[in-house]
Amino acid sequence: MREFRRFKIGLLGLVFFAFFVGMAVFAPLIAPAEAYYRWSDITYWEEYPKGVPPEWVNIFSSKKAATQLTLKPTFVEKNITFTYNYQSDIPPSDIILKVSTTATDQERQLSLHVSRPDGMQLNNIVRIVHRGGEVRILFTSVDVRGWLITWARDYETVENLEKIRGREAFVNPLMILFSKPQPGILLGTAENLKGQYNVVVQLSPPTATTARAIFTGSVFGILGTDTLGRDLLVGIVWGSRLALLIGLLTAVLSETIGMIYGVVSAYKGGIIDEAMQRILETVSSLPFLPILIILSYIMRPTVWNLALLMAIFFWVGPVKTVRSMALQLKEQPYVEAAKALGASGWRIVGKHIAPQILPYFFASLALGVPGAILTEAGISFLMGAAGVSEPTWGRILHDAQRYSATINGMWWWVLSPGLLISLAGLTFVLLGSALDRILNPKLKR
Repeated sequence: MREFRRFKIGLLGLVFFAFFVGMAVFAPLIAPAEAYYRWSDITYWEEYPKGVPPEWVNIFSSKKAATQLTLKPTFVEKNITFTYNYQSDIPPSDIILKVSTTATDQERQLSLHVSRPDGMQLNNIVRIVHRGGEVRILFTSVDVRGWLITWARDYETVENLEKIRGREAFVNPLMILFSKPQPGILLGTAENLKGQYNVVVQLSPPTATTARAIFTGSVFGILGTDTLGRDLLVGIVWGSRLALLIGLLTAVLSETIGMIYGVVSAYKGGIIDEAMQRILETVSSLPFLPILIILSYIMRPTVWNLALLMAIFFWVGPVKTVRSMALQLKEQPYVEAAKALGASGWRIVGKHIAPQILPYFFASLALGVPGAILTEAGISFLMGAAGVSEPTWGRILHDAQRYSATINGMWWWVLSPGLLISLAGLTFVLLGSALDRILNPKLKR
């Protein structure tokens, strides 16, 4: 450690490493474990906004976007009222109303009304026949969008109506609801209408009911959400565990196998050494990435067997260097003395040769982790759902590519996993470079 403190790149690598370890260890406190285990369950994310940026973009934007808000209602006879104080420049991405009743003895009429800050009443937006259970009303649904477009036509110009003809499905109904009734209301260019909105659900005849309203934000959380509404913070934080596990496990297995293989090959020499080197060259010549993808497709890998598969191909990396070091060490006088005293070959390798190679082993171990992380990310990116089922950083990037995140301007979906993959690689490169300088006399200054 005294030597390590002399190298600033090593200290920087330690800081980054502590960051990743802390994020992996405290993942259950940062992001709920249930969200991680239900990452692929679309129903779990139905109340989350779809494809919105992080909340901190409001700090740098002149227009403030609405954040996520869940409201409880007030009950007055047959009216279920949600009061929403709208003070943002960009409206919520959706409003989800959930009304539940247990009574199934008769049909009930459920209708939706909205009163706006300008005194206008939007009545009977939706009417539903209800027989108990849960009713969900989305303001982005076809029925609500159609009603709001019909209402807004009276305030729109002929030119603007021609612009949206045939493109009604792309009109944002929330922009209509939270805008002043003036030209541009259908195009989203009308002036914003701030103030108190009352969303009223009427249930006739009235009955015992539970209800809540989710005003899904136009921004969400620290890292935003993807097209399916999944909180990217969950995937990124829990993905750090998987990245460290895959990287370290693969590096330990491959470096250990390579070190033992190289030492044994050098110590045995002769025909055994020749045969082992031909095996090494054969494995080295195999196109490991296509083979890994094929094996991953056949096995439907977990994190554990993917690390094992990568170790099967990565062990060849350190063999040549370890063999050349072992060839020099086995000619040393203390090795000859051990042979003369009758020490067995395994004892000589384990006690006199391998310990001398450990410094290189640790440096090579640190430098081997980034390759494993990048390979896993590449496999997950190429295979998507057919690869590792857990939300790894590579799979998040695959989903971003699948849903055209870059083309659609969802930079946060690409930036967070890509940046962390790069930072994780840099972390171990810094640590490995510092260790290499400390443990390799030729690199000492």
